[in-house]
Amino acid sequence: MDTRILLIAMENGERNIYCEAIRGLGVKVSAVPSLKGLNADVTDLYFHGVVIDMPTKIYALKNDKEFIYGTLRKFPAAHVSIEKESRQIRVFYPGQDPGATLLDFINDKCRPFPPRRLAYHIRKEIHFNVILSKDRGSRISTSEKTVTVDVSEKGCFLFSVQDWAPGDTAWLTVMELSDSTPIGAQVCRYVRWGTAMQVPGIGVKFKEINELQTKEISKMLWS
Repeated sequence: MDTRILLIAMENGERNIYCEAIRGLGVKVSAVPSLKGLNADVTDLYFHGVVIDMPTKIYALKNDKEFIYGTLRKFPAAHVSIEKESRQIRVFYPGQDPGATLLDFINDKCRPFPPRRLAYHIRKEIHFNVILSKDRGSRISTSEKTVTVDVSEKGCFLFSVQDWAPGDTAWLTVMELSDSTPIGAQVCRYVRWGTAMQVPGIGVKFKEINELQTKEISKMLWS
C-alpha cells in the first residue's frame, strides 16, 4: 500500500508548500482545512500519519479540540510551520533527532506504521436513545431504556444500571438510526453503579451491524 499522509492545513499558500513537499517525497497526501464535516473521500481512506500546520491547529482547537487530539493520539503526528524568511518547512514530532526533516518523519514514523482508517478512531459525545437488552428477542417493556454517553464507529459507552460482565452480548436498538435492526455488541468494559465519580454502564464493541447503520453513525461522527 502506498504511504498516505493526512495534512491538516488551512487553504492558503502554506498548504500548497506542504502538499508539494510531501508529494515530492513519493508520498500521497489528502489535505483538509479541518476535521469537521469530512466526506467519505477522506474518512474511508487509510493513513500512515498526520501532518498538522501549527497556525491551523491553534485556530482549530477553538472548535475541533476533541477531533484534533483524538486524531493525533492515534497516528504518528508531526507539527509543521514555515519560516518567514527562508520559507523552509520546520518539523516537530516526538522523539525526533536534532535537525530532523519531513523526510525523517515519513521514513522513521509513518512508513513502518500500520495504516488506519481515520473514521474508526474518532469517539464523540453523542447521546442516542437506545433500547438495551441481553437477548435479541426481548420485548421493549422488559428492556432497559437508556442513552449512549459517547460513540465511535467501532462501538460506544452506554449508561446502564444492570449487572454485566466483560464478554456478555448486548443488543442495541438505536432510535435515531433509520434502520432499527438490533445491533449486536460485545461488552468490553463494565462500570458498576456506585463506583465513585464514574458513570455506570458498559463499553461495547459492535459485532453485528449493517452497512447502512455504520454509514449513518460515521456521518454523525463527522457532522
